[in-house]
Amino acid sequence: MPFPFDIPDNEKSELISKILKYTTRTQEENAQLKERVNILEQEIHRLKGLNGKPDIKPNTPKNDDSSSKPGDDNDAGAGHQKRDTGKPDERTKKKRKKPPKPSNPIRKRVAPVNIPEGSEYKGLNLYGVQEITFTVSLIQYELEHWVTPDGDSIYGRLPESVQGYHFGPELRSYVLHQHHACGVTEQQLLESLWDRGVSISAGELSNLLTLNHDDFHAEKDDLLTTGLFHCPYLQVDDTGARHQGQNGYCTFIGSPEFAWFGSTESKSRENFLSLLHRPWTTLVLNEHAMSYLEDHNCPAKWRKVFQECLCVHFFNRESWDAFLDDCGLTKPRLRQKASEAMLYGSLLSHGVRSDLPIHSDGAGQFDVFIRSGCWLHAGRPIERVIPVNKEQVEEQYQLLCRFWDLYRELKAFKAAPDDKRASSVRQHFRQLVQTRVECSELREALSNLAVKEPELLAVLDDPNLPLHNNLSESQIREHVKRRKISGGTRSEAGRQARDTFASLKKMCRLHEISFWSYLRDRLNGYNVIPRLSEFIKKAVYGDMDEGFTWSSSDLI
Repeated sequence: MPFPFDIPDNEKSELISKILKYTTRTQEENAQLKERVNILEQEIHRLKGLNGKPDIKPNTPKNDDSSSKPGDDNDAGAGHQKRDTGKPDERTKKKRKKPPKPSNPIRKRVAPVNIPEGSEYKGLNLYGVQEITFTVSLIQYELEHWVTPDGDSIYGRLPESVQGYHFGPELRSYVLHQHHACGVTEQQLLESLWDRGVSISAGELSNLLTLNHDDFHAEKDDLLTTGLFHCPYLQVDDTGARHQGQNGYCTFIGSPEFAWFGSTESKSRENFLSLLHRPWTTLVLNEHAMSYLEDHNCPAKWRKVFQECLCVHFFNRESWDAFLDDCGLTKPRLRQKASEAMLYGSLLSHGVRSDLPIHSDGAGQFDVFIRSGCWLHAGRPIERVIPVNKEQVEEQYQLLCRFWDLYRELKAFKAAPDDKRASSVRQHFRQLVQTRVECSELREALSNLAVKEPELLAVLDDPNLPLHNNLSESQIREHVKRRKISGGTRSEAGRQARDTFASLKKMCRLHEISFWSYLRDRLNGYNVIPRLSEFIKKAVYGDMDEGFTWSSSDLI
């Protein structure tokens, strides 16, 4: 839109300057109100079940002389054409590669039809065709029954892989792979099995997917314990995960070396600490817990009560809650803070490092140990500002250019750490956040950026830390897709199975292990593939115990 208030500075009186300032502020407030009205209208449409505005991508603009150019008056406002601010296109690389063709092919020689007399044989032309075969068979185990001279009955023993099941390990592997790796719903999987001639009911299929997976659950829990002790940092994120018709949350904890998912009813800091503490049941009230309470402004009255119980061990969370009841601590916020301190102190007593970096998108529930922030999330408040005149457009553009220039400086520092370069980055960051701008929203965004300086520049102290949280977001997308397909879980066993097999699948993907081979290895009892926690140590330290080598051909 054109600006009717472009008056030369030498012609502006004090009154005109005040009017222009008031008009600019009014335009800014109107733009914000229009945005809020648009959001509220969309929410009303959603609640009423009406069709929303179609998500139609705009046509690619043509590069002709009639198109608007950056810097024109039309750049201002919500509909201005964006200029390139140099924002990096950081994408998580997909590591999966096409597997090699199967070895030991089945050879079938095909001769021509009607070979004329006198023809000369010149050898073979090879033409490979990959095929997969689905066959359903019933294995009837005839368990011999013998009676000893003492009158006792003895029976033939079933193979370990089928004890307790009426479905073989290959079928169970297929069911788990289709549901947890390929996202096939139970109903569609049931239809597929029936089409292939498998006699199985909906209840039996549900049991195969959710029950009797203790070994898988134990191996999944090993991932978190090993990651806490051996990985140089953790990356975390969370997303919604409904359970029994109620809103809940799934938290991802991982790194480039491992992936672990846990679903709970809340997303508080206490919940995050309890997830980190999940491998252990015992709790201890120690000096680390007291220090946490002091740092988080716990009233001196309660710190004195806890001081008298220093070094007391609690066998589980229930005994700790009973202790708080006996002390008369009933205020929910104070109980939560005390539980946070207890979990924090217990983690350190179990050997978790107090300087363990936690890399996140800046959410408050992850504010424990050493914080490391995501630059892509930190730049969004500046990008979300809606400029109302060309001066604000230019201010926003310049800030974003400087912000992403800083990001590139940090990437260069990670490639070649240097004290001089680190000092330069700190100086440029402070210059950025101290920039004077007229737009109030941009000032607020810069103030929030200044508060996040320690976590955004944590990489200067530890160059191994990442600059963005794309890994966590790409990993937790697994739960987002499943939520869109299935909605949520109904049983506790179903929720546990969903988290366990998502963790194991992602772990296999990280280390280029076939998830199908992994399932067959475990359910058939081959145990050719080492425990997945061993791959974390190999990735961190670059070595592994003797006898580690294995091949997928060993599982055939």
